[in-house]
Amino acid sequence: MSGLQAPRHAIAVQRHARALGYHYVYTIRPPQDIDDAIGYALGIAAGLDVAAIVVYGLDQVDDQPARVCEDFDLETVCPATTWARVAGPAPVETGAA
Repeated sequence: MSGLQAPRHAIAVQRHARALGYHYVYTIRPPQDIDDAIGYALGIAAGLDVAAIVVYGLDQVDDQPARVCEDFDLETVCPATTWARVAGPAPVETGAA
């Protein structure tokens, strides 16, 4: 996605993640022949049990923050924005009244 700007964007993502207090783990670069690069990245993130995914801009998630926020917080570098994970339904309490 970043093309020639990839090295600069990767550094900006790492700095942004650390500035927010995240432990930076890995930059994912999906294979070029993959049909669903976002799904590929989300699968790896799920396997690593990460709290948030940090990207340079929304174009790197096809302008679909909701797709990422089903399972993770999303942080963008430019513009600096936090997209919160979708809250799941509250657990149902059972018991005698």
